[in-house]
Amino acid sequence: MFVSALNQTIIATALPTIGRDFNDFENLSWLITAYLLTSTVAAPLFGKLSDIYGRRKVMMTALGIFTLGSIACALAPTLLSLIFFRALQGLGGGGIVPLVQATVADAVAPRERGRYQAYIGTVWIAAGTAGPVAGGYVAEHMHWSLVFWLNVPLGLAAAFMIYRNLG
Repeated sequence: MFVSALNQTIIATALPTIGRDFNDFENLSWLITAYLLTSTVAAPLFGKLSDIYGRRKVMMTALGIFTLGSIACALAPTLLSLIFFRALQGLGGGGIVPLVQATVADAVAPRERGRYQAYIGTVWIAAGTAGPVAGGYVAEHMHWSLVFWLNVPLGLAAAFMIYRNLG
């Protein structure tokens, strides 16, 4: 959940650096729009697929798409390819959110769900707040591609935990 929420905001403060590197400021907003559009479309699809094929398998697929999309974003040679890979990343990221919520609903008694939904909300707020700070720092002091490379160990760690703990 953290990686999906983080990626909705982390790129915002890195946009000027990305625009400078690609010498294209006109199309930068598509980096945010592409992620949000595909994640919005993906959410109900992944939710339904997880009802059919199981939470674990579909969550691993969503994390795989998200992580591969992150690698592709980090290696993108042009702004157009970065926009495309950002859409791919959003496809996976959009699957993560409903699957976390569905998994909590499956695993937690109805009486306890409110508390767990509050935990999810706290993670979402923390990631959304940390995103612009992290993105700006990385873009200013390192390279904007690191914004995407950061997702790889996070995605792999999440996949490991899900594979190990989700039946």
